[in-house]
Amino acid sequence: RGLREGAQIIIGTPGRLLDHLERGSLHLEGIKMVILDEADRMLDMGFRDDIEAILKRAPAERQTVFFSATLPPPIQQLIRRYARTPVNVRLESHQMTVPATEQIYYEVDRRSKLEVLCRLIDLQDIKYALIFCGTKMMVDELADHLAARGYSCDKLHGGISQVMRERVVAKFRKRGVEFLVATDVAARGLDVDDIEVVFNYDLPQDAEDYVHRIGRTGRAGRSGRAITF
Repeated sequence: RGLREGAQIIIGTPGRLLDHLERGSLHLEGIKMVILDEADRMLDMGFRDDIEAILKRAPAERQTVFFSATLPPPIQQLIRRYARTPVNVRLESHQMTVPATEQIYYEVDRRSKLEVLCRLIDLQDIKYALIFCGTKMMVDELADHLAARGYSCDKLHGGISQVMRERVVAKFRKRGVEFLVATDVAARGLDVDDIEVVFNYDLPQDAEDYVHRIGRTGRAGRSGRAITF
């Protein structure tokens, strides 16, 4: 109804926008600006084909703006293809810290990460933890390894449907599983009390992601722990 009545600004996920384009309920002829917010995260979630399909349908005479915490090669390719004489504007922000959370790090060889993780869980008798990995593939691999070793775990990443993600979060919140392995994308807005430890199995891309991750523990006046490999 909103699209039929006309709008100055249309905000949507790539999949939903493409759906409206294909149904003819959205027309881009008059669009003056296309903004890709959190472009690197959208690519990580597998939206590249949808994004390209939308950009191809937008008028050639437009401004294209990419907001992105990082500029990996796929983003640079999109910029080269769809932006003309682009200007790079870099914003530096003051990072917050998380005082209620004890922060520990271990220098670990990549091949030893799984062993160190399991040893820490067993020695410290950890029963409720969130484990962050850098990619969907790593989340799948680690969740499979932990399950094979008898740990109660589930996984969360952008390749899992929204309905399934909500089901997994609800299960974790009710302590139906002890360990949740996730990417940053999936854990945005994850609000769960009593998480004992946040593990950074893979280092995050930037300081803001680190603060966001470790802020999942030590909530509501409680102390928490963050362990980074």
